[in-house]
Amino acid sequence: VYDREGEPCPTPGCSGHIERIVQSGRSTFYCRTCQR
Repeated sequence: VYDREGEPCPTPGCSGHIERIVQSGRSTFYCRTCQR
């Protein structure tokens, strides 16, 4: 889901959106709803 910040999560049945966090100068994209 790289570079898809703000878009709907592509996982079937998930209503979350893709978020971006920056750790040590690197971006990480994930869905807070279905990824822990």
